[in-house]
Amino acid sequence: MAPTYFFDVSDILSYVRTESSISGIQRVSLALIKRIAEQAGPENIMISFWTPDNHYIALPASHLTDMPDFDTDRLSHMFFGSKARLMEQTAPTLGRYRLRPLKYWVYSLVRHFKAAIGDEAHFSKKGSSIAEWKSYHAGRRNHTVTPLPPQPKGQLVDDLARPGDQVVVLGAVFGLSKLAKELERLKNDKQVDVTIFVHDLIPILAQEYMHGGFSHKFDSWLKSSTNYCTNYVANSCHTRGDLQSYLEEQGTPKPVKVVPLAQQFHRPEKAEGGALSDQARQILDHPFVLVVGTLEDRKNLLRLAIAWQHLCADETITTPRLIFAGKQNWQSPDFTDFIRRTKSLDGMIEIVNRPSDIELAALYNGCLFTAMVSLYEGWGLPIGESLSMGKTAVVAKSTSMPEVGGDLVEYCDPLNVESIATACKALIVDATRRKALEQHIARAKLRTWDDVAEEFMQALR
Repeated sequence: MAPTYFFDVSDILSYVRTESSISGIQRVSLALIKRIAEQAGPENIMISFWTPDNHYIALPASHLTDMPDFDTDRLSHMFFGSKARLMEQTAPTLGRYRLRPLKYWVYSLVRHFKAAIGDEAHFSKKGSSIAEWKSYHAGRRNHTVTPLPPQPKGQLVDDLARPGDQVVVLGAVFGLSKLAKELERLKNDKQVDVTIFVHDLIPILAQEYMHGGFSHKFDSWLKSSTNYCTNYVANSCHTRGDLQSYLEEQGTPKPVKVVPLAQQFHRPEKAEGGALSDQARQILDHPFVLVVGTLEDRKNLLRLAIAWQHLCADETITTPRLIFAGKQNWQSPDFTDFIRRTKSLDGMIEIVNRPSDIELAALYNGCLFTAMVSLYEGWGLPIGESLSMGKTAVVAKSTSMPEVGGDLVEYCDPLNVESIATACKALIVDATRRKALEQHIARAKLRTWDDVAEEFMQALR
């Protein structure tokens, strides 16, 4: 009898409680589950998650695979039912309070007051505007919401699991100590194997970029995982090395398999031009270089911005604009101060906050090249996304990033501003070099999510 695979998505549940979009590791998990269910057949593939009322629940994977896209509303509804406010019923800037009615009401009053007194800076800091706030509330009067079907009813994993079945943890579920105890019990009492997919050890090896006790929680979770984890899988050779060193230091050495991630962008269905914001359309009218990812110190934003300042001062070249597209984390005070002092480098730098998939696809298509000069990555999804859209990149020659970029990108030393500037200048001024790399990309066999899913299932067997 074939084993049942329970793919744990507890981290996605935690994520959608406060976020209005899916990114990073969550996208990896959803893409993997979809492809694995398509390849292996849905009958033995389940999703599992730890509920807010402390139960370990399983649902057929079809509840994810039937979603045409990464639908935050349907994910929230699956986890929380009618408690989850739909995004179309959620005012701009209040997405993180969709599941907190009291906070939603309080902050809605704050926004109304700020709009009434004309405090544009208040909305700007949150990636919105007074006009957007007022437009949303004006449109609500004649807007009808289509209700979602009833929340799916799950079963306890304990009732479904049989010896030889597997629980596969695709994300870091730190902070869920009761889930850790349940996984240990399932392993000991039900002879269920537990596999953990480790994406990076950034919270431990790059603690200076973490905040709010995150590093301690992650370290405690990874330590405790040795009590129940049967197999570890890493997303890159670099991450495998980090994880093996960590396990050896803990006195619990274990083999770690490697399944590299995809070099592929989730391409949305073709949409009308109206799906693009005015900001995105204006950006596409001029040459630009694109940086994708959360705005945080680890991404080395300040050095890249200073490198751009050097390029702008170089009278021998015409410097394109630098566009940052991602969630504004604001845990990058030096970069934020640089943007403020230089007035966004006199307009040469612009930030697109939380771009949609449609906007991101348009930005990838329209850029000259992309840049990822991060100080530490477990993989580097935007590098692969850029390649899949036919665009080369300036990439930091450190940690896992060369595994993604291969010989298809231009490398730099992320700790050296001049090195970053030189690599960017090479692709700006030498169109022949840029086109040669693009032709090389077109001929390359890039990894797809189907490749990842196939290798991941082999690693589980």
